[in-house]
Amino acid sequence: MTTTTTHPLATRLRRDPAVALWAVAGACWLATLALVLTGGAEAAHHDHVLEHDTLPWPVRIAEFLAVWVVMLGAMMLPSVVPLARLFAPVSERAPHPRTARAGLYTGYLAVWTAFAPVALAADAGLHLLVHSWPWLEAHEGLILGGALLLAGAFQFSPLKNACLTACRNPASFLWQHYGRGGWKAMTLGARHGVSCVGCCWALMLVMFATGVGGLAWMLGLTAVMVAEKTTRWGGRLVVPVGVVLLLSGAALLAPVGA
Repeated sequence: MTTTTTHPLATRLRRDPAVALWAVAGACWLATLALVLTGGAEAAHHDHVLEHDTLPWPVRIAEFLAVWVVMLGAMMLPSVVPLARLFAPVSERAPHPRTARAGLYTGYLAVWTAFAPVALAADAGLHLLVHSWPWLEAHEGLILGGALLLAGAFQFSPLKNACLTACRNPASFLWQHYGRGGWKAMTLGARHGVSCVGCCWALMLVMFATGVGGLAWMLGLTAVMVAEKTTRWGGRLVVPVGVVLLLSGAALLAPVGA
């Protein structure tokens, strides 16, 4: 009788959810790159959703959500790694651990997916206002400048601090909200998603203002959001990032007021 032994590193890689999450995030980045290069990322732009007369509304919304979910996987899945790593051994001792883990990720992504139409509506509303006002249309940079100022100011808000505190303390978060079963896991993921949206909504509006599909902006914003939420030194970034956003917004708006 022969027995097979599994290398400890292989076992660790199989059990560590970070491996799968980073792999999926990497695949989403590759898919995002492909969408940008082929023009598919335009499906997430407000012009495509609002003004593409040859496609019916349901198709345009479906395309928007599909592209958004891909970008969401690229930008946001790394943020759930610390909680997923703590959740994995806890759920392993409960019935149906795979269902529980799937519920955690589903709840998290569902909250971010629900945020997408809200951000799109806000972005589209601003652009409709701009196009209906000739002076604003001549100074369309006001949208990005205003988004940068809003994001910069939000960096110093109590809500930002409270949501970041919840994201940076996954052990405490898990202790407070954990429950057995797929539904409880989905609720836990949704709660974490709400905290994550609370941290990042203003930065994501900046991405919408720059035009969805800008890889440089996506990379920069992802780096800031992941670092703020998951690293020990992330708290030190909040003020400098806020200052940079405020100065950038002011620089964009200064020619308008001159």
